[in-house]
Amino acid sequence: MKYKLIAVDMDGTLLNGESVITEATKTAILQAIDADVVFVVSTGRPMRGVENVNALFSQDMPFIVFNGAAVVMGKSRKVLFNKYLDLTSAKEIFEAGTSRNLPVVLWTGERLWANRKCDTTRKYQQISGAEMTVIDSIEEPDGDISKIVWIGAAEEISKLQHEMSVLLGTAVNCHTSRPEFLEFVSGEADKGSAMAEIGKVYGIDKSEMIAIGDGYNDVSMLKYAGLGVAMQNAPDDIKAICDHVTLSNNNDGVAAVINRFILQR
Repeated sequence: MKYKLIAVDMDGTLLNGESVITEATKTAILQAIDADVVFVVSTGRPMRGVENVNALFSQDMPFIVFNGAAVVMGKSRKVLFNKYLDLTSAKEIFEAGTSRNLPVVLWTGERLWANRKCDTTRKYQQISGAEMTVIDSIEEPDGDISKIVWIGAAEEISKLQHEMSVLLGTAVNCHTSRPEFLEFVSGEADKGSAMAEIGKVYGIDKSEMIAIGDGYNDVSMLKYAGLGVAMQNAPDDIKAICDHVTLSNNNDGVAAVINRFILQR
């Protein structure tokens, strides 16, 4: 099979444990692009959180951001796809998180909003690199809401994921990106659906796609792609749904996939 597109999660997959893309992985990515493969970063981050990867490319590559709520071209900033949270669901999520005394943050475009300033939301702000505005209600932010995030201890977040998935049903996709982040996007938004939209634009069938990831927010794209690849550092139940398991993010697992399945060496 000649693969024409590879979609790669960022944290825990493309980035190593020090949040760095190694030189070996950079080299493999650029060689894949030189072989006319579309390289797609697929992440829960906004575009401003992937500029270090965008800077590697001379070409205008698509980025799946906000866990599939949008697809944005890196250089031109053309939006290929977006699915926002409806206001009713967003209000329910915001108020439910606030009532549980959880730090809650949300995104409209590249703007970051929070229900309060505390060490937790300041840390999230630092990670995101965005200015943060405190709000009391969901009606205050300007623009459509791409994503809401609850932040808490990993054990608590795991329990809340199950609870909220049952409560919200199919209207909202609810999953963790990191153990301490419970993320909410539209029920029509996930990484697999975003890959399908990119496939339409480029004329690439899902059988010609590879997806690589390590987390539960990657499941939709791992199942969608012709070849779903789990990182060695992924949980066992993620590995179980995949066609192949590569090396860990600290051992150039993405480069290993590119070398084997795209460059065939």
